[in-house]
Amino acid sequence: MNNFFLIVLIFISISIFVPAGLAAQELDLGTLTLQESIEIAQENSPVARANRYSLSSSRWAYESFRADLYPSLSMSGDAPNYNKSIFTNRLDDGTLTFASQRQSDATLSVSIDQNILPSGGRLSLSSGISRLGIFTGENTYRWQSTPLIIGLQQPLFQFNALKWRNRLEPLRYEIAQKEFVQEMEALAVQVTAGFFDIFLARINLENAEFNVSRNDSIYTISQGRYRVGNIAENDLLQTELALRNAESSVTRSQIEYQRALNNFKILLGYTTDVTLNLEAPDDLPEISVNIELAKQMAYENNSEALTYRFNEIAADRDFEQAKKQAGFSATIQANYGLNQTSTDFKDLYTSPENRQFVTLGFNIPIFNWGKARSEVNAARNQQRQVANSIEYQRNQFLQEVDYQVSQFLQLRDQVLLAAQSDTIAQRRYDVAQNRYLIGRIDITNLFIAQNEKDDARQAYIQTLGDYWIGWYALRQLTLYNFRENRMITYQTEFDR
Repeated sequence: MNNFFLIVLIFISISIFVPAGLAAQELDLGTLTLQESIEIAQENSPVARANRYSLSSSRWAYESFRADLYPSLSMSGDAPNYNKSIFTNRLDDGTLTFASQRQSDATLSVSIDQNILPSGGRLSLSSGISRLGIFTGENTYRWQSTPLIIGLQQPLFQFNALKWRNRLEPLRYEIAQKEFVQEMEALAVQVTAGFFDIFLARINLENAEFNVSRNDSIYTISQGRYRVGNIAENDLLQTELALRNAESSVTRSQIEYQRALNNFKILLGYTTDVTLNLEAPDDLPEISVNIELAKQMAYENNSEALTYRFNEIAADRDFEQAKKQAGFSATIQANYGLNQTSTDFKDLYTSPENRQFVTLGFNIPIFNWGKARSEVNAARNQQRQVANSIEYQRNQFLQEVDYQVSQFLQLRDQVLLAAQSDTIAQRRYDVAQNRYLIGRIDITNLFIAQNEKDDARQAYIQTLGDYWIGWYALRQLTLYNFRENRMITYQTEFDR
């Protein structure tokens, strides 16, 4: 029995820990390039999924609008509508008495409705049937049918909301599509920034560890020189302080590196227990960007430019709505069809009679203390305000495109200069260290060279990151890939 329980315990342990070990192996992402990191984030990150859900919501909202342009089929009815009550009944001689009633009323109708886009009216075809049941003594049933009714409801001199929706809703969905691409490119910018944050944190950690090693040796040498009287106590204390600061910097750098790495893992859509390494971009492509083409692409593709057009149309809509509501308006409602009544269901559709209904409703504003005129003037000035604001915003937008392109074109040269400065600073430190070891320079100059070496290395990584961030920011602004000379698109769930 004891052996049986031991075997069961071993089996459970294997079931628990072996899959966990296999899962841990599957969480090693290996070494990722910048492009691979961006692709993983755009596919796997919660930010990317949120962007897709946002686009999906806009897509269904647009589909809802499109459905309003097509005929709709609906069925309505109610049953049994049973009513048992006592009511007041006036007899022929004028006296009042009380009587009881028991009856039910059931109806069923089917209709096809079609909005008329140019005029804002509504056309309908319907058919229905109803039954009235009277339960007093012998049960009696009466039927009424409307085999076909053609109806028209047509507003006159009124605001046509459907026509304006037909102009705005496709544009709204187009803006949502552009925003989706921009958000995916914004995610690429965010991943790029996080990618180089890790490299910068790792460089700081490597510099700190290197400085601890070198400063420890320098401190040992300084102790020997101090004992023989070759340096003052101040120089010895300076070397010791530099060593302690380097040791403290290692701890801080380790924390910052781990924080940057964990933030990056979360951005990619993983938990912090995954393992990954990053490969620094070793190429620096020379990308030619034409400013005029960038302006054209940004104005044609960027959602902000489309939003300008949307706001202009919306302002025109509000102005027309205010004018229509301030003036004469009417509505024509007409119905033509057939109907019949019978106490026998089989005779219900025999020789149906005509049914007509025509009405004209109208509204004429006479006096409202200037309310209508005030609303029209407010809408007109709002329209002018929007037009002037958009003109200013459009010019600012084009200026921003000009600035982004000019800045990006300078970044490549700045990266090359930063790389040269990094090489020079490293060589200067090596020379300064050798000169210190032979006593040709003091400790202050050595530490100045060390700080310049660290600063130059950080500046190179930072400038390299700025170059790639600038590249993806330019893509986000124009939605155009200047390396491949093509529009930037992303596959969505609707394409699959």
